[in-house]
Amino acid sequence: MTQNTQLIHDMIDLAAEERIAELYVSEPAFSVRVRRRADGACSAQAREAAPLAGGPIPEMPAADAAKAPHTVAAPMAGTFYRAASPGGEPLAREGSRVAAGAPLYVIEAMKMLTEVAAGQDGTVARVLCEDGQMVEQGQALFIVEPGEVPHVS
Repeated sequence: MTQNTQLIHDMIDLAAEERIAELYVSEPAFSVRVRRRADGACSAQAREAAPLAGGPIPEMPAADAAKAPHTVAAPMAGTFYRAASPGGEPLAREGSRVAAGAPLYVIEAMKMLTEVAAGQDGTVARVLCEDGQMVEQGQALFIVEPGEVPHVS
């Protein structure tokens, strides 16, 4: 992993963990901006050369954006559980490959359990929350790196 790639990953992690709306770093040969969307997911824009004074950073091409790690956020406030039942195996662990629609975690709110599924295929890069922790709506809980999940026929 290059130093610039590591910087982008670190900025995405920081924005997700601290719920920062926008984070911008500019160096002489490289600049990057990370923004948190309304749904809690983070997106990154990078540019090899520093932008012109006062000029906006162009959006990351769709192909590159699809490869960027994304954050899975809590859809509601409640208690975060990694397993579907007490004492059960976690639904997803760091390094787990997950398919779109596969359950990642459970949120308990008002004595109701809600399973939350992955939005796309990928690999769980980080779990940002402890089992049994209270979470807020929009809080980042997982970072998933997009990728194909092999399908078994």
